[in-house]
Amino acid sequence: MTPFQAALLGLVQGLSEFLPISSSGHLVLGQALLGVRTRDITFEVIVHFGTLLAVVTALRERVWALLRGCFKQDAAARRMVLALGIGTVPAAAVGILFKDALEAVFSSPAAASGWLVVTGAVLWSTRFRKGDRQEVRVWDAVCIGAAQAFAILPGISRSGITISTGLWRGMDGREAAAFSFLLSIPVILGATVLKMGELAAHPPARGTLASLVVGMLAAYGAGVVAIRWLLALLRGGRLDRFAYYCWAVGLMGLAVFWR
Repeated sequence: MTPFQAALLGLVQGLSEFLPISSSGHLVLGQALLGVRTRDITFEVIVHFGTLLAVVTALRERVWALLRGCFKQDAAARRMVLALGIGTVPAAAVGILFKDALEAVFSSPAAASGWLVVTGAVLWSTRFRKGDRQEVRVWDAVCIGAAQAFAILPGISRSGITISTGLWRGMDGREAAAFSFLLSIPVILGATVLKMGELAAHPPARGTLASLVVGMLAAYGAGVVAIRWLLALLRGGRLDRFAYYCWAVGLMGLAVFWR
C-alpha cells in the first residue's frame, strides 16, 4: 500500500466512521477497487485509532467533563461512565471470541456490499422516530451495546445502527450520537492496544509504517469534520436520508463483486 492509497483510504475511514454509511464497508470496497491486498486488519485498526483521536478532539469538553465528574464523584458522570461500560461489553466479547472469523469476513467486498444494504434499511426505519430524551438509561446502554456488537460486520455502520437504536429508544438524536461516539473510544482503544502488541513483536517495514501513519492522520482530520457535521445535521435533519446512499453503494458493490 502506497502512502497515497493510505491517505485516500484514511479519508474514507474518517468520514464514513461517523457518518452512518459504514467505515469498515467502505474500507473493504476501497481496498478492492484500488487493488490493495492486506494479510490482516492492521490498517483498519490503525486508521480506527485515528478516528478515536478525532472523537477525543471533537468531544473534548464532554470527555473532560466525564473524567472530572468521576474524580469529583458526580452521580451523573458516573452513570454515564457505567452506561459506556455496559455498552462496551457486547462488542468486546464478539471481537475477542470471533477475531479470526471477523478477519476473514473483512476480506469480502461482496459481503460488505450486502451489509451496506442492510444498514440502509436500518437507517430508513428511523424515518418517523423523533426522540427528545437526554438521559442515557441502563437499557439504552444494553440495546446500543448489542447494536454496536452487530456493527463489527463490514458494511454495518457502527454510528448508524447505534444512533438508530438510540432513536428507537426515544433518545434525542444529538444525545444518541454523542453517546455513540463516546462508546467507540473503549472498543477502538482495546483493538488498537491488542494490535500494537502484535506490531511491536513483528515491526512492519519502514514503507508500511509510513503508510499506516499517513492513513491514521488522514482518518483523524476527516473524522473531526464528520463528527461536527453529523451533530449539526441531527439538529433538524433525519438520519434516514443516508439510507439512499447506503443502498446505492451496496447495490453497485453487489453488481461488481458478486460471484
